[in-house]
Amino acid sequence: MKLLLQIPTAVIVLLILTTWLASLRLVVLPPGSYKLTAMTALVFQGHGYRLVDSPQAMCTRQAHPARDCNATATNKLAKTVLLQLPYSQWLYEYTDPDLSKQAKLVGETPLRSSIE
Repeated sequence: MKLLLQIPTAVIVLLILTTWLASLRLVVLPPGSYKLTAMTALVFQGHGYRLVDSPQAMCTRQAHPARDCNATATNKLAKTVLLQLPYSQWLYEYTDPDLSKQAKLVGETPLRSSIE
């Protein structure tokens, strides 16, 4: 019985160590991105990215992003792609939680509702 619990635990620990040492990240590229098609990419050496991230979200987190931040991030990303997965809108929205807040209409904002 102990062996049945030790094997899955060892596999999980091995996966976590591999992800940490190789700096594996999931990066979501939306449709219409610079040079690359819409996809979810598994990349290595993604030190500038969060565990699940996108180039647009990375550029908006910077205090003073360069004008070509998105293009530069996408070019660097193209060199480190290990695996291309299908595009996921849910993962893309997950990368930037403020995206859903920005998409609200003016009539739906709390300030507008309190004035009326």
